[in-house]
Amino acid sequence: MSNVQVMEERVAHLHSLLDDAALKVGQQRLRIKKLEALLVACAEYLEPYSDVVDGSYGEPVPNAAMSLLSQIDEEIT
Repeated sequence: MSNVQVMEERVAHLHSLLDDAALKVGQQRLRIKKLEALLVACAEYLEPYSDVVDGSYGEPVPNAAMSLLSQIDEEIT
């Protein structure tokens, strides 16, 4: 096998690897878009339940829904 043939095989292999990587990146981008849409839906669902409760010293603190909603809002905005 000549050096040119070896080089052509390596280049073809690298192209194949790049194609595979590009496909995986595309799939992950689609997955991220779906997850972001689900987070928006979760935020809309949690909004009515978001409130404060009395903390250990009587000061208001976010309830679980408000805490989760805040974290979701940080990620989607």
